[in-house]
Amino acid sequence: MRFTIVGAGAIGGITGAHLIRAGHEVTFVDTANDHLLAIRDRGLQLEGLADIRAVPKAALLPSEVRPPLGTLICAVKTLHTISAIEPLAPLLAKNEYALSMQNGLAYEDVAGLVGRERTLVACFNFGGHYESPGRVVFGTRGGFHVGELDGQISERLRALAAALGTVQECEASSNVLGCLWSKMAMASVFFATALVDADVAEILGRERFVPVLSDLVAETVAAADAVGVRLPELHGFDPNAFRPGPRSEEAVRRSLDAIAGSFNPLQQRTGIWIDLAVRKRKTEAEPQLGRLVMLAAKHGVAMPRNRAVLELILEMEKGRRGFSYGNLEEVERHALEVSAGPG
Repeated sequence: MRFTIVGAGAIGGITGAHLIRAGHEVTFVDTANDHLLAIRDRGLQLEGLADIRAVPKAALLPSEVRPPLGTLICAVKTLHTISAIEPLAPLLAKNEYALSMQNGLAYEDVAGLVGRERTLVACFNFGGHYESPGRVVFGTRGGFHVGELDGQISERLRALAAALGTVQECEASSNVLGCLWSKMAMASVFFATALVDADVAEILGRERFVPVLSDLVAETVAAADAVGVRLPELHGFDPNAFRPGPRSEEAVRRSLDAIAGSFNPLQQRTGIWIDLAVRKRKTEAEPQLGRLVMLAAKHGVAMPRNRAVLELILEMEKGRRGFSYGNLEEVERHALEVSAGPG
């Protein structure tokens, strides 16, 4: 198959390198000149859990792209979706389609540009990070669920799932949006752990913070219920274990352990934390978490804890707040103040 991958960072790089190794034709599109020059010069070097030197058909700036595109994979961070896809959408042939390989509700932006009938969605739980020009680290294994927006198992979906199965295990799903919402519930924990300068497993192992982390997930579950999405278990994480009311401590711990277990010495912290602490750049908090909070509000669901996490991360992006466990305590305090109402 022919693929045009927009965003040659962690997810796009891992995906593209494996597709190239499997014999597919891949063109990388990115805006980072130094990264593109390195890929053109010596290929993309994938390190960590795989050692692959992948030589793509081309590595281009958006302005250099020409049709045909084949399958257009959008693997940029959610805040860059529109600017990444807008110049390429007119180049997509009628029989071609786009795959949103992103977090949150970014697929809606892709669909708005290429049409819902030409938009597929991927939910994935593998990860890594950009290391330096031409180098990407494959840090955590996982898998894919890919699907059509209408839930149909089409022939193009089957073909895509077969191709992506060379990257990680891939399932053609009739409920990919449910998978994506389950991942958003998991992401509520990820965003919260980014408030602390500690490994994810260490934070999740502190029983002191299990209640607030559980309540963060519960808010996202309530939003999913309001939207009408069915939430499946995702790689050992069951969002339904966090529903409001009496919870099974064993089920909650099992799900938190599943999250912790997805990290390893190559990747012990989230991309959100890396953006804040290492790359010193804006995170996906506003386009991901902010969009979720706004959607929930439209459906009458309050998310005070997730809103508090969002506000704290935005302060950290501006350099006005540091990392600490005290940030998690502040999320708790904020929720208590909201529930108490005006005094």
